[in-house]
Amino acid sequence: MIRHIKLAGLIIALLAIFLPSFTLAQDVNFSVSPAEVHIDDLPPGETAEFELTIHNKEEPAHNFTFTTFQPPEEERREGRAEFPDDSWISFSSPKIEVAAKSEANVTVTVAIPREQKLSGEEWEIWLGVTAESRDLLAVRLYARLLVSTTPAVGVRPNAGLVAGIVVGIVLLGCGSYYYFRRRTRPG
Repeated sequence: MIRHIKLAGLIIALLAIFLPSFTLAQDVNFSVSPAEVHIDDLPPGETAEFELTIHNKEEPAHNFTFTTFQPPEEERREGRAEFPDDSWISFSSPKIEVAAKSEANVTVTVAIPREQKLSGEEWEIWLGVTAESRDLLAVRLYARLLVSTTPAVGVRPNAGLVAGIVVGIVLLGCGSYYYFRRRTRPG
């Protein structure tokens, strides 16, 4: 019986410690938009930019930090692979302060290196927005970033260049023919 009383006391003490942290962490009321960003047919070697908007719905101002997160395979969209390198994504500022009951934008830049092996890929990564808190728990929201690169294109000859070379060869051949014919003509 004494053992059950001690166990009940321990449970009540733990609830008294952690329950306020859960409720305080949930008090940070903010949202992020857009919740999902599609960047389609981005050629390797190019960059794309978009804006994330953080809406602070509370009275006090809050600081927000930005990170990237590789979602587990079962959480990714079907057919999407893990984003190869987090360093290809940058934020205009890794941390911002959003005034009370207002919103702020952060520019996100995605830069894919110029490598042929990166063509025709479909990736997914999540962008985390965390409200800084002094509590044990912090609230983090994610925006899903879906990136696809343009398919590999074989090297095609420039039609104008090929046509110019063919015309040049024909003109050179005709000019040579008439020149040598005239030179060899008697008299």
